[in-house]
Amino acid sequence: MQLTQHTDIGLRILIALARGDGTPLALPVFARDQQVSYNHVAKIAQALVHSGLIASVRGRNGGIRLARPAEEIRLGEAIRQLEPGMKLADCGRCVLRNDCRLSCILGEALAAFLDVLDRYTLADAAAPGFPAFSPWLQGAPASDEVTGPAQVN
Repeated sequence: MQLTQHTDIGLRILIALARGDGTPLALPVFARDQQVSYNHVAKIAQALVHSGLIASVRGRNGGIRLARPAEEIRLGEAIRQLEPGMKLADCGRCVLRNDCRLSCILGEALAAFLDVLDRYTLADAAAPGFPAFSPWLQGAPASDEVTGPAQVN
C-alpha cells in the first residue's frame, strides 16, 4: 500500500509541528524546506485545519500549529483525515464484484493497517533518532544532497 502525496506531505507537516517549539510554522518556509509546491502545502494545511488536527494563526508571525498535543493525536486518526474514503481496490467497477472475495480480504488488511497506526501517536512518529525504513530509501538522494532543515529538532 502506498499513501497519496497529499497524505505524505500532511504527515510531514504534522511531524514538523510536533518537533517544533510551539511557534507557528510558516507554510512558505515549510514548502521551501521540503521542496514541494507552496500551493499544494497550503491546500493540505487547509484540510488539516478543517479536520481539527491543526489550527491556523493569523498575523505577521502567523502560520499553523497543532490543535492538540502531539501525544493526543493518533496516527490512524491523521491518516483517516488525510485519506478519506481510503480503499485498496476499486471493486465498484469490476465485473467480478458479485463473485469475488478480494474486497473482504483487502478490507481486513486495511483494518489491520489502521489498527497498527492507532497504536502510535504523532509524538511517537516525531521522535528523532530513527532512520527511514531502508527499503523505502531506494531512489532517495544521497545524504549529502539533502538540504534544508527538513529534520526539525
